[in-house]
Amino acid sequence: MACNLIPKRAYWVAFIYTVLVSHACNGFYLSENYMHTYSTGEEIYAKVNSLTSIYTVLPFSYYSLPYCKPHMGIKKSAENLGQLLMGDQILNSPDRFRLNVNESVFLCTTSPLSEHEVKLLKQRTRDLYQVNMILDNLPAMRFAQQNGIKIQWTGFPVGYALPNSNEV
Repeated sequence: MACNLIPKRAYWVAFIYTVLVSHACNGFYLSENYMHTYSTGEEIYAKVNSLTSIYTVLPFSYYSLPYCKPHMGIKKSAENLGQLLMGDQILNSPDRFRLNVNESVFLCTTSPLSEHEVKLLKQRTRDLYQVNMILDNLPAMRFAQQNGIKIQWTGFPVGYALPNSNEV
């Protein structure tokens, strides 16, 4: 008797919905990245993303500022579809790290900054721009203690302004 109260159309709608949902839930993972195990001392080159700011919404390319450039030239290296869809501008960089090795390395030099480049660096610093760096497909993080609270940010500032100073 209860079956007669529900129209046959409702059964078909439920059946089709179940079939569609079950097919939609079956997915696959297609990764261009594979898990890599690093050895002590193995080199990892950092990649850089756009310069972003919480103060302004306009992103800039990392190399719009006078940073050291890779010896083999600047190359785009989008890692996956998500990064492409988000509009990330992932580029190679000359920054090299060695796993489990604490070292300071001087990799490149730049020519003296022009007056325009100095003004540009000061402006990006005032606008609170962050350099977004990626190591092994993970964002580089910065940690700080402020008033007893641990704070974390992705990236690091383009520069710092001295407190109570007009100079950057």
